[in-house]
Amino acid sequence: MISSFDTHIIVDELIADYEITGMKVDKIYKIGDEIRIKLYGRGRRDLVLKPGVALFNTSYPKTAPQHPSGFAMQLRKYLCGLRILDIEQIGFDRIVKITFGLYGEETLIKYYVIVELFGNGNLILTDDELTIIGVLSSKVWATRSLKAKEQYKAPPGMLSPYDVDVSKLIDGETQIVRLLATKLNMGGMYAEEICLLAGIDKEDANPDQEKLQKGIDALLSLPKSPAIVGENIVPFNLLMHNGKERTSFNTLNEAADALYGKKELEKIATKEVSKKQKHISKLEHILSTQKRTAETYEAKQEIAQKKGDSIFENYQLVDTLLSTIYSAVKKLGWHEVKKKVDSNEKLRNAMQRIDDKKGIICVQLEDMEVELDITKNINDNAQTYYAISKKMKHKINGAKKAIAITLLKIENTAVDEVETKTVKKRVRKKKEWYERYHWTISSDDYLIVGGRDATTNETLVKKHLDEDDIHMHADLTGASQVIIKKGKDAPESTLIEAGIFAVSFSKAWKMSISSLDAYWVYPEQVTKEPPSGEFLGKGAFFIKGKKNFLKKLPVEVGIGVYNNKIMCGPFSATTSKCEKPIKVAPGRKSKEEVAKSIKAMLEWDDVNDIIRALPPGTCDIVKQNK
Repeated sequence: MISSFDTHIIVDELIADYEITGMKVDKIYKIGDEIRIKLYGRGRRDLVLKPGVALFNTSYPKTAPQHPSGFAMQLRKYLCGLRILDIEQIGFDRIVKITFGLYGEETLIKYYVIVELFGNGNLILTDDELTIIGVLSSKVWATRSLKAKEQYKAPPGMLSPYDVDVSKLIDGETQIVRLLATKLNMGGMYAEEICLLAGIDKEDANPDQEKLQKGIDALLSLPKSPAIVGENIVPFNLLMHNGKERTSFNTLNEAADALYGKKELEKIATKEVSKKQKHISKLEHILSTQKRTAETYEAKQEIAQKKGDSIFENYQLVDTLLSTIYSAVKKLGWHEVKKKVDSNEKLRNAMQRIDDKKGIICVQLEDMEVELDITKNINDNAQTYYAISKKMKHKINGAKKAIAITLLKIENTAVDEVETKTVKKRVRKKKEWYERYHWTISSDDYLIVGGRDATTNETLVKKHLDEDDIHMHADLTGASQVIIKKGKDAPESTLIEAGIFAVSFSKAWKMSISSLDAYWVYPEQVTKEPPSGEFLGKGAFFIKGKKNFLKKLPVEVGIGVYNNKIMCGPFSATTSKCEKPIKVAPGRKSKEEVAKSIKAMLEWDDVNDIIRALPPGTCDIVKQNK
């Protein structure tokens, strides 16, 4: 079970490292005690929500159930096709709220999924006003209720270590380690670590406040070093774990995935192996029985064949016995015949046994006892045994087929011990920072990057616009913020290509405008502070001073493969950098339909990479360079 502290870090990683905000919901499954949300739009992600345990991005796929649960179907009904707009921790509690909706003229929030990770956990679906639509497990307490049509209310808020007033935390009666663990909702492990970092006695009810604050600050300042220690995930290298075995990971999500994803799969695999081994034992028992049965049939077939052959090999003797005994029985009856046989040594030696009820005599032919029906001639008696031999051959063939089927079942059920010990991990391709945005490489080798939406427009400019860059924008509201990295000395050809990039990733595409102006400015001209009386929304910036315009730039892009990545930008740039680039312009076909055609033309594996690269809106393929 993760702590509030771990939850805080995992949520940050899901946004910054795994970029799940903006991704679309494909399918939702309930597998065991977890909800798995399959996302697409920046490659593929599987977001695992395990109420009462953890949430994390997983690299270990699970087999989807053949029959989805009712709650999974309810989540699909409301969420499939929507985007994750935001993911946040509520207060400093083990509660995470995921916002689902659509981008458009204005961001439209439609639903929330709230994951409670404390206690036995729960998962709640609400509308945009937090009215509960569905809940994994309905519950009622004195202070709140988790039932359909009720208003969702979180438990009373906890203090946060990020802004706590330690003087209000200490009550003079309770051990400080208990206060840190409960009032700050950090759990015992982090509470003890703060005491170690602060150099205070964890059982002290009146610790030095300055030392305590330094201990909290020291914990929050530790460099990230995600790992699994024992049965816990930890984001830092803690003093209390000195000397203990650590398994390190790049992110806390990876650690959680290994602990709660991989290990669970390994347990499932172990159970499957056990089931397979039991099944194999059962099949091997069946196989042993089938082999014994086949051997019995083979022995019977061989004996029947030999008996039939021996009748003909002793033709004269058998024929004489049959005719003599038959005539005697007809004249004297079986009782008198038996007497004569018993009194005659030769007859007694020839006939081992007489069954007068069945009309059978048993004779010794070579080393075998052969039963003969005195009512049949020698040919019919021999054919009786040949018929038995033929019947046994059919049974032998049937037994061999059954053995082959059982052997195949054993082979198909065979356990590969290596595979059962290590479950397969889906490897995520390493991405450069700019792949979070629209991007291209100019003909002159300059990196051009553009925002995808209001959120990425905002982060692109605030985080990545440096003093030696150039800022580009279409002369139209509702367009990507575009940066030419290290572009202050870029030639005119790159400025023009960046301008084409800017107008193509603007509303002009959806409006089917064939050409549009763009302008470029220096970084110091871009500000978030508008003139007095004006307001700038998310992703919008104010430009001070002169704008340098580029006139009538074509609204079109080229798309191709560059350095094993899908690159989309001005056709001149893709022609320079990619083999067989494809020209795309605003059109009538859906982006998904065109992307499928481009996927085939470029022989690319994932159509979502192409969908993600193209400008938003309908389009058509115009030209492919040979």
